[in-house]
Amino acid sequence: MKIKMFLLGSCLMAFAGCAVNQHAMSRSMEQTESTGAIAAEGAADSTLTQSAGVHLDSAKVYMKQKKEQETLMALEASRLEYRLAILRAEQDSLKAEDDRVENELRADVERKLLYQNILDNENKEAK
Repeated sequence: MKIKMFLLGSCLMAFAGCAVNQHAMSRSMEQTESTGAIAAEGAADSTLTQSAGVHLDSAKVYMKQKKEQETLMALEASRLEYRLAILRAEQDSLKAEDDRVENELRADVERKLLYQNILDNENKEAK
């Protein structure tokens, strides 16, 4: 009787473990796909998004083959490449904005110097 209970408990634990792993993989897949959608919306680096897409496709194949470790590794690689693509796009955008603001500031300083020069010339002529 104790052996039957032990076997039953072991089977239940194994089943629960498989369910938890399946849920973790499904959740990881959803996160990766949503990160990919965000990368696709933005002006993300196309080479990185393509590479991430390849890893995502590999993860889907591994998932069908019930290879949990390979699935999770491919999903993580895909998600990291998508995030890197998003961050590079943000960096490029911020750099462009920084250059624009710097040029505006430089133009404001040049205008100020020009107006100061005109004011100085008018003060000299008035004397």
